[in-house]
Amino acid sequence: MKTICSGNRTILALAAVFAVSNLLATSAFAGGQRPEVQRLFQSGAYDEAVQAAQNGDPASIYVAAQAMVKAEQVDRAREQFSRLRTNDNPAWQLIAQSGEALVGSDSGRAVTLARQAVEAAGDNPFAFYQLGLAAVKANDWGTAASALSRAAELKPDFAYAHYYAALSYQRARQLPKAAEHFDAFLRLAPDAPERQAVQAIMRTLK
Repeated sequence: MKTICSGNRTILALAAVFAVSNLLATSAFAGGQRPEVQRLFQSGAYDEAVQAAQNGDPASIYVAAQAMVKAEQVDRAREQFSRLRTNDNPAWQLIAQSGEALVGSDSGRAVTLARQAVEAAGDNPFAFYQLGLAAVKANDWGTAASALSRAAELKPDFAYAHYYAALSYQRARQLPKAAEHFDAFLRLAPDAPERQAVQAIMRTLK
């Protein structure tokens, strides 16, 4: 009996160590993100999102770059990606380079770099998100849907991962999955500029 109890304690201890390791790995990518940056981005307050990301963590800088992409301010988006490229983490460097390639209309290179980012750090939701965005531009709807749904799985509160996953599933004619992600987007981003358009799409899916 003592041997069994001792074995159970060992298993529990190993499980706890594994859980903490996973938590630390995830926090290295998204845990330090400033929540106000994502909130502002998802409400269409793009300039405010950039301001909130000043001197911020890499996830916040990446979201700020995406805010400038949404605002169609390419030079300012490049500025944010350039900031991100100086990060010590190789995955973030690849994500930044992919972002720069994408705003430069080189979707092929953007996809390649984003795939490398995923390989460098497969638990970074923003690596999958970047791969999804690049695949969308390349009209590769299968890759886009898979990558963006994985990003949404890793970071369920990131509304735009759901939004672009839904668009990709819609183009791939997987309408139940599209509706699921559109519904999540509407729930997570009630003030998003795309809200009315998504509501209109949802009516056609029902």
